[in-house]
Amino acid sequence: MKNIKTTYFVFLFVFLFSFSEQVYSQQQSYQYLSTWPQFDSAKARDLAFRIENANFFRNDEYTSPIVDGYTLIGLWGRFLMEYYPAENLRVRFGGHFLKYHGRESIDDVESIPYYSIQYNPLPDLEIIFGNFDNSQNLGLLEMLYEPEFYYTRKPPGGLQVRFQRHRLHLESWINWETHIFAGDPFQEVFTNGSLISYDLIKKERHKLSVPLQFIYHHQGGEIDSTDAQIETLMNGASGLKYSYKKGDWSLGVSAWYLGYREATSNNLQVYSSGHAGLARIIGGYKRSVLSIGYWNGNRFISPKGRKIYQSYSFSNPGKLYPGRQLLEGRMAMQIPVKYGVTFAIEGDVYYDLREADLSYCWGIHLMFSESFFLKNFK
Repeated sequence: MKNIKTTYFVFLFVFLFSFSEQVYSQQQSYQYLSTWPQFDSAKARDLAFRIENANFFRNDEYTSPIVDGYTLIGLWGRFLMEYYPAENLRVRFGGHFLKYHGRESIDDVESIPYYSIQYNPLPDLEIIFGNFDNSQNLGLLEMLYEPEFYYTRKPPGGLQVRFQRHRLHLESWINWETHIFAGDPFQEVFTNGSLISYDLIKKERHKLSVPLQFIYHHQGGEIDSTDAQIETLMNGASGLKYSYKKGDWSLGVSAWYLGYREATSNNLQVYSSGHAGLARIIGGYKRSVLSIGYWNGNRFISPKGRKIYQSYSFSNPGKLYPGRQLLEGRMAMQIPVKYGVTFAIEGDVYYDLREADLSYCWGIHLMFSESFFLKNFK
């Protein structure tokens, strides 16, 4: 009862506050997860100093037997030099720093170099080497990719290719998480994701699209010295999305079929294959979003996905829950403080129909990003 009351008041606050006149239109639940700057060919030969920062407080009150609750509170910052050698080329280099509050030792601050080079050979084509854009959860469903990785994982790095023309959007990336040399006593690890979306109908108010999403997680290699077995896990999702927009209001519905398969035959996972279905209704007003959905999973595993949707327990290792049925709800709101600064409030609720369990999460976030012009080398 206490959890139900707490959830009610949190969501009531977000819902009422979301209709503030300070905010404006959008329909993406994770749009605030972004500090990546748009490419600007007019800045050719410009050098700038750029700061990117994300501050987060995320409280996951999971009471489900699937996953334990936890809290994330901290920040990350990037201090970058940004240079456009040409109209179709941009270089960004500097450092990325992650800190969790309550861990005060300098050893608990994660710092890594950050490097990105973006080449746009065509107006519709982007190729990014090094650290790439992971805004808005990389466009993936939470079941396939955990939005909290935006805070807790180092920036993805490898290769990203994006193409957008008329009704077609294509995107593919590979995040090389662990690189190996010959004889290393550990395996290589990488994740590959791809998105395809085609708009069947694209009008001022109506939009009907067919999206496809794929993600592959690989752990293995041929030149390491470990005896660990190779493992490749695959997930995919296909669906149909419809949205209607009028003024500041929008309404959308979507239906998805998701699949899981252990591509290797080493039987390292508790299930070799599985599937799931997802149906959602999402309403938007200005920059506020409210969605409700139904999830039905059968032996579904996704190594990068949100744990609450999985078909085995992370709280009680070895305990299996092959059939999952969840009712889910989400609210998210953004308040633009100024250009480059966004304040966001979010909340999620999950009701497990089989376990009769109610779990909820909520978070507040402040994003900051700004570039400071230094010099033009024309």
